[in-house]
Amino acid sequence: MSDSKKKGHYQRLRKRFLSGAMGSHSEEALLELLLSFSVGRGDVRPLAEELLHHFGSLSEVLAASPESLKKIPGIGESSVALFKVINFIRSASVAPEEKRTSDGPLPEQSGQAMEPVAAGIPTDMPVDYSAAEAVRVSGRNDGRRKFQVCNGYLLEFDQLARVLHFLLEHRDAKKISRASLQESTGLAERQVASLISMGAALELIQPGRQILTPVGLLIAESDIFIEKKGTLEWCHCVAAGSRRNLIWFEVFNHLLAQDSPMTQKGWCQQLRETLAGQYTDRTIGKHLHEEVRFLVDAYLERNLRKLELLHQTQDGLLYRRRYTNFDPLVLAAMIYDFASEKEAQLFQVSELATTPGSPAVVFGLDPTTFRNLIEGLHERGFVRYETTHNLDQIRLKPSLSALELLSAHFEDRGLRDETSPREGGVRR
Repeated sequence: MSDSKKKGHYQRLRKRFLSGAMGSHSEEALLELLLSFSVGRGDVRPLAEELLHHFGSLSEVLAASPESLKKIPGIGESSVALFKVINFIRSASVAPEEKRTSDGPLPEQSGQAMEPVAAGIPTDMPVDYSAAEAVRVSGRNDGRRKFQVCNGYLLEFDQLARVLHFLLEHRDAKKISRASLQESTGLAERQVASLISMGAALELIQPGRQILTPVGLLIAESDIFIEKKGTLEWCHCVAAGSRRNLIWFEVFNHLLAQDSPMTQKGWCQQLRETLAGQYTDRTIGKHLHEEVRFLVDAYLERNLRKLELLHQTQDGLLYRRRYTNFDPLVLAAMIYDFASEKEAQLFQVSELATTPGSPAVVFGLDPTTFRNLIEGLHERGFVRYETTHNLDQIRLKPSLSALELLSAHFEDRGLRDETSPREGGVRR
C-alpha cells in the first residue's frame, strides 16, 4: 500500500469511528484504528484479526503483558506502549474509587511471579470483591460485545477446573499472569487464553487480571468441576444472559426463542445475516462456525447437557425445552442479579418474563410458568410477589443480594437474618 493510499485508509478509519458508522465500534474495527496510530505500514486489519484470535478480545489485548504482545509478528514498542497507556486509563476510569495503599508490591507466591497490571505501573492497588463494593468486575455492562469466546476450543470442564484450582490457591493475588497459569497447568498459551475467556463468559474469572470473581470463588471452593445442578443453572444464566457474550446471547435469547427448530448450519446462516455490517465478512466466516460449534457441544456433550435445555432431532434440528427444576436459592439469585444490572428493585412479571437476558427468557419459560415459580419464591420469603389491586409485580427485598443467596446455596445454609440493605449484584 502506497503512502497516499495508507493515509487515505487511516483517515477513513478515523472518520468512520467519529461518525459512528455501522461496524466502526466493533472490537476488530477499534483495534484496527488503534494500530493505525502505531504501525508504520499498510493494511493493519490482518494484524488486528491475529491479535483478537490470539488473545480472545480487545479487552484482553489491552491487558496482555508486553512480552506476550511482542510475540505477535508486527507488534513493536509503539503498539505495546499505546495499548498499555489505554489499558491504564481504562482501568483508572472504570475503578476510580481504588486508592493506592502502602502495602508495597505483590509478593511472589509459590515461586510464581505475579504480573503487573501494566508495564511500569505499581501493583499496590487493592481489589475488594465484597458484596458491598460498588463496581462490577465482570464487564457485563461495559457495552462491548465479544464475538469470540472459545477461540476454536471446546468447553473442557476438567481443564477449566485446573485453572480455577490455581486461581483458588492464589486467591489473595491482585493479578495473575497467564505465564504463571500456563506453567502451573501445563497447558499451551492459546489454550490458557481460551479457558480464561470461557471462565470470563461464565463470570467465574475476571479477565485482564485472571483472578476469581466472588461467585468464581464460591464455585471453586464447592464445585470446582462445575457439575452440580445449581452451579450449572447459574453458569448458564449469566453466560446466556450477558449481551457481552455475543453468540451465546443471540442463540438463547433470539434463535431458540423462535418457533421453528433449526440446524447448526441454519444458526450460522441466520447469525451471519444478523451480524452483517457489524463485523467483517472475514471475521464472521472465520469464527462464527467455531462459536456455534462450541455452544452446541457444551449443551449436548459437556456438563451443561445435565440441564437438558438443548436437544437435537435425528435430522439435526436444534430446539430448546423449558427448564423449571430450579434450586430456589439459585433462581432467586438470578433475579436479584438481573435486577442489579438494571438497577431496579421492582419488576412487572410480564416484563421480566419477556426481556432478553432475563432468567425467564434464557431458560425458555412462558409467563404463566414463570409466575408459578415466583409464587414459590414468595412463599419462601426470597421475594415479594404483589398481586393485589390489579398488581402483578415482583419486589426485591433490600436486605437480600444475589451474593448472599448464592452463598447460602453453596454453603448449604439458611439465609442470614439481616435487615440492613445489601447491594444486589454478585459482581459489586
